Amino acid sequence: MAPSSKPNPQIVKDEILEYLHQEELAVYHVEPEMWPNERSVWWDTNRVPDYKRFILAGKTAGVRVILYFDEDLAEETIADAEDALELAALEPDEFREYARRLGELRSYVGFTCRVGIGYASEGIFYWFDLEAPWYEELLGMIEELHLLNFPREGGPEDQEPPIGNFYSNN
Repeated sequence: MAPSSKPNPQIVKDEILEYLHQEELAVYHVEPEMWPNERSVWWDTNRVPDYKRFILAGKTAGVRVILYFDEDLAEETIADAEDALELAALEPDEFREYARRLGELRSYVGFTCRVGIGYASEGIFYWFDLEAPWYEELLGMIEELHLLNFPREGGPEDQEPPIGNFYSNN
């Protein structure tokens, strides 16, 4: 594997579990929704996608228990994205392109889209979270559709004109 290429979560999840066993580290299986965001530090898997280096950092810090999860793409995630697409005010060509791509992504249902490991040391959580490129694309599409359906407040249409446009009849 080239230093900058990300491993496939579908393949690497078993490798990670085997490696943790070889390193005699305890594995604690968790749900990804339960991971704390406060006092957390995230490993840069884009630049350093090697989970062994992450685990070595933990072992060097004296860690003996590794938190682990893997997640498969659920049909509900695709269905939710399709519902968001139906609500979006898109031109027909844009709608068809989103629908085509969501149809392609549906083929990944049941495949591992994420794998993560983490540990706590001195009150800080350290996380390694690896997502499949196609899952990152899906999340980006869902975010785009969400923003189309529920624009953020404070956009240009919500802002008042600069004071130079003020006109008074007084």
